[in-house]
Amino acid sequence: MKKVLVIVVSYNGVKWLERCLGSVTGDAVSVPGMAVDVYVWDNDSTDGSADFVASHFPSARLIRSAENLGFSVPNNKGMEYALQRGYDYVYLLNQDAWLEEGALETLVAAAEANPEFAVLSPLQYREGFEELDILFKKDKTPPAAHWLVNMKAVEKVGLFNETLFPFYGQDDDWCNRARYHGYKIGVVPVARAVHDRAERPEPLDKTVFRNYYNGSLVRLCNVNRPLWLQFLWVLAFTLVKTVKYRSLLPFKYFRKILSQLHAVSEHRQKVAKMRVPSSGKK
Repeated sequence: MKKVLVIVVSYNGVKWLERCLGSVTGDAVSVPGMAVDVYVWDNDSTDGSADFVASHFPSARLIRSAENLGFSVPNNKGMEYALQRGYDYVYLLNQDAWLEEGALETLVAAAEANPEFAVLSPLQYREGFEELDILFKKDKTPPAAHWLVNMKAVEKVGLFNETLFPFYGQDDDWCNRARYHGYKIGVVPVARAVHDRAERPEPLDKTVFRNYYNGSLVRLCNVNRPLWLQFLWVLAFTLVKTVKYRSLLPFKYFRKILSQLHAVSEHRQKVAKMRVPSSGKK
């Protein structure tokens, strides 16, 4: 019996939760030989999200946080819960995302056949399955809106870095760390899912924070490449983004990056120490 814990972090997303949680409960995942449980962490929503989960999905383990703790902390709490209770996999599922029927079963079967993969993702579509999700098309690493994560990899790689990546970038950083440990990250094309992301205008400051600042930290933390080389890349990235945004905001966040270099160095050292030396066998 393979045990899967689906982890959903909710924050004012009640309009999505029925489809999200409905795709991983009940008949949607009634598969012999696989047990699926749901863990929902609500980040102090004000739209009734927690009450909706409690009333419509009473079998889910619901955590009501007294404050918004971001993305990394709640997912880490869920993964710790899974580690303590012997789950084989966790499925990180965004509140604005859901699985096509049978997709989770397909992903677990693929993971069982390919244990060298730390993360397997379905094809992530926009609603209607007519077009791939925009970030899924652009990113080399599949977004963590849909991640089946092997718990053996979590034991070796560790949890998300809550200090450097509380809201964004933790998925890219974790995949870099997993690759450092010799794992692969993959997509199972016969499994399909939806990420109905809220595509709405955002302030320039938030765009620069999410894209430039977090992207730079991910690059600097990537222990697969020398820190000095990554820092040169960030310098060039700063100039490129300054021109692109026609703003000095990247320089504001560059100063913040400089203040984080000690934490970045400690993170890289910790990752390096966790890797088990290779036996030389292939």
